[in-house]
Amino acid sequence: MRSDAGFVGFDGTENKRTILAIDAVKKAGGIEGDLNVLLRKPHGRAKSVLSKLVRLCDVQAYVSDATDQGKWESAGFSIQGGYQDFFEDSDFIMVGTPGDQEAPYVEAGLAHGCTVSLMGGAHRDKIRAALEEKGFEITDDLEADFSREFFFGLENYELFSKARPKVIQCTSCNTTGICRASLAARPLGLKMILGNIDRRQGDPHTVVRASPSAASIGKGVGHQGTDAGTIFEEVEYSIRASKIPTTVPHTSFLEFVFEGDVTPEEFLESLASTREVVVFPYADEGGKKHEWTSEILEAFLTGFERPISPEIFELLFSDAIIPVKLGDYTILQGVMMVEQMSIAVPNHVESYLLSAGYSAEKVHSTVDEALSCVHGVWPDRLST
Repeated sequence: MRSDAGFVGFDGTENKRTILAIDAVKKAGGIEGDLNVLLRKPHGRAKSVLSKLVRLCDVQAYVSDATDQGKWESAGFSIQGGYQDFFEDSDFIMVGTPGDQEAPYVEAGLAHGCTVSLMGGAHRDKIRAALEEKGFEITDDLEADFSREFFFGLENYELFSKARPKVIQCTSCNTTGICRASLAARPLGLKMILGNIDRRQGDPHTVVRASPSAASIGKGVGHQGTDAGTIFEEVEYSIRASKIPTTVPHTSFLEFVFEGDVTPEEFLESLASTREVVVFPYADEGGKKHEWTSEILEAFLTGFERPISPEIFELLFSDAIIPVKLGDYTILQGVMMVEQMSIAVPNHVESYLLSAGYSAEKVHSTVDEALSCVHGVWPDRLST
């Protein structure tokens, strides 16, 4: 099996992690193929990230603009070709540009027969409209791709395998977290999830511009629950997203509404047995309390070292659940943490494996083992 993967926005928050992860999974799955990156201007961060990626996984570099090739080469990098060459030499494209910049790369990828994977923040309706405006033919199959549910491999990998889409949109970081929690809660009779996500205000280089005492309260329902609802159609979602001036983590304060009687212990057991979900005890046996998100993240990272990098791919769910009984329904109030830079990466990797035709029976175990993803109860009851 061979599949050459190309990355646009290779030095972005999630994409550089996806490159390292796909490299690990390719080796574990015995998949041949190059890892290609599309370069723009040789600014400091791009040069630093490219140097690291060349060293770690031998990426092949291409330039968007031929006038920049000499600048990159003078900085010591080998350039394989230009813009069109990048798409010709790639079977799969992961687009990790800032929002509303995806359309030209989607167009070029489709024109060269690539499978194009989008991150959760992309707007497929706007991309479709931009393609139509340029006269790009929207076939019936492409029309289906632009309107299909979001890709969340733990739930719908087999469905997507049968559809064989050319455009795939992965779930965003917070939607990925909501979907993992939904996957765990559904067997217990989940009817609705509602609440609030305290999401990051911005990246580290922009968050300092915001007042540390300021929070932007979300108005109306955010896209996260709406996106999850395309996958779990039997569940109702009403989730607000408020912007908080912090970078790590997103923290979701959610109410899970079940039909019938459900105990916190039952929910925690289901969460702990769900792939890529880790239950964190509020207080451990030694009396140490895990009540601050920063301490929880530090504890997880300190005690867990991955083969490629110390990223948090898992949804971290506190066992401090408050049960409320309301007639024939049980409401379980929970708190979960999403490390926005990495939690969606396993799903990005599965979109690559999907495009390569990788087996649905082996895909999740291959990804979890290659990336060393765990589930269970921290720290002593974790398994891949």
